[in-house]
Amino acid sequence: MKELKATKVIQCEVTYVDLGDLAESVRPNGKMSTNVVACGIDYINKHMDMSPDKTIMHYSVTCKIWDGDFHHKIPRKNFAQHGQFKLTLKKYVLFPMFQELAPHDPHDKCGHHYAICLDLKNQRFEVLDSMRSAADADLTSHAEFFINNVKETWNRHYENSKVQIRHFPIEYVATTNQGNTTDYGFHTLEYLAKWEGRLVPAVTTATVVELQKFYTWNWLRNEDFNKRSGAREFVEEAVKKVIKKYK
Repeated sequence: MKELKATKVIQCEVTYVDLGDLAESVRPNGKMSTNVVACGIDYINKHMDMSPDKTIMHYSVTCKIWDGDFHHKIPRKNFAQHGQFKLTLKKYVLFPMFQELAPHDPHDKCGHHYAICLDLKNQRFEVLDSMRSAADADLTSHAEFFINNVKETWNRHYENSKVQIRHFPIEYVATTNQGNTTDYGFHTLEYLAKWEGRLVPAVTTATVVELQKFYTWNWLRNEDFNKRSGAREFVEEAVKKVIKKYK
């Protein structure tokens, strides 16, 4: 069973996902890992209809900004002076966020996912969290630390641009609260895919059920996205073996 769980079933451009990780992330009341969120972001960027005015950053960018590694090659590429990564030409730049809520608990390392939008059109930062609001000190301290580092990253790479963000305020957006303590991954993917500064995606329990099916099907079946050949056939065969074993 351990070997089965560790089998790679998704190989996309930015990461890979093994069967155990995928199963835990998409099962009812499962907790989505950062690896699976990264997979979801890669799918949204490449295979969903998204405005050219919008950019969704990968977790690697979030991590380098959080660490204050402003001139690493990853932020340098994604805060480019020219081409598709020139952020001064965008309206919305979204960052996936991850926060350990119980860092000393060895049994729960999934933590919590949420999203931050640099809204250049409306000149503000927007925080979208499916479980917390501006009244939550853990959220505000986490978000504001990161936002200050985004402002510093911008200043380092776009110092001479007419577009400056240091004065942008922070708005904590009122969202639909998740119905349990585990659906934050799908809420976050919906924020990243659909948020453009105005209409908050309405994510219900029924929506999450549909998203579980939608993403699992497309991550496994889309051969342009998933470079792991025969992934669907492998999963089907593995499930048959497990059913036969435990009948």
